[in-house]
Amino acid sequence: MTVLSPSSVIGQIRQLTSTIANLLALVLSLVLLCLFIYKFFRFNTFQRKKFSSETSIFLAINTLILLITRSILQFFEVDLNTIKQNYFPPQEFHDSFSCRFRAYILLSIHSTLYWSYVLKSTFRFTRVIYPTYVRLHQVTTYVYIFIPIHYLIGFLTTLPIWIGFKAVYLLPNEPYCTASYNELASLIYMPIVAFILPLSIISICYICIVVQIRRTAAVSSVNQSRNRRDFVVIRRIIMIITILSLVSLPLFIDLFVFLPKGYTDPNMNSIGWLSSSINAVILALSLPLVDPKMYRLISKTDVVHTCA
Repeated sequence: MTVLSPSSVIGQIRQLTSTIANLLALVLSLVLLCLFIYKFFRFNTFQRKKFSSETSIFLAINTLILLITRSILQFFEVDLNTIKQNYFPPQEFHDSFSCRFRAYILLSIHSTLYWSYVLKSTFRFTRVIYPTYVRLHQVTTYVYIFIPIHYLIGFLTTLPIWIGFKAVYLLPNEPYCTASYNELASLIYMPIVAFILPLSIISICYICIVVQIRRTAAVSSVNQSRNRRDFVVIRRIIMIITILSLVSLPLFIDLFVFLPKGYTDPNMNSIGWLSSSINAVILALSLPLVDPKMYRLISKTDVVHTCA
């Protein structure tokens, strides 16, 4: 497969923009996490107990931890190595097991990050569809069962790209290991597990909540107001993931333009990482919109409310 010659100046600008966006996502996520910690230590004993019982808050913290981990890994594995290649004396990068393993971890964190929004939707889904099953809504159920399971899903669904398709390696002319766009199997598999499958599950939760709300609209229900708020939250999640997909659209257009012709565009990887960095910024900025309790927690000094 022929590799087209890259435009070095435009490529360096794109890579620099990706690094800045990635660091911005890291800073935003750290600020939000620090606000969580600050507010928690300012709480009295009663407020801390209430805070510790809020499942949506723990799900938001889980997403923040994934965002921070993802940004740190991308900076050291991709951004920093790219800066070394572009602005420092030539260095030799090796296609080692360690390189491939770190790439697998980074890809798995990406996948787990998107699956964390499936977890948020599942929480809202169970509150609306199964309001009497209290254990399905409790913090302990998510901390000890659902959150570990969603990490397993993220890592196990990414494993075939590395072990099965053998598509994770040191790319030509790149100073880092990642999944190759030249491997058709992984090229089809990655969008399915990273975007299509999570979005499908979230959409199913959305449809079920809509049906449930319409079914109980004529019936007086103490949970009706909360159900509508859960409906709004899932609708926002779908909008955010749709926006993330649109941000990644230039990469897929590039793939469909060049790959059928037997060419590999050297800009594909930098476009992919730029899209990833912008997506991380969007996720960090939109997190308070997805989690109403998180927004109230970081914007007010009073007790954590229990109405959302």
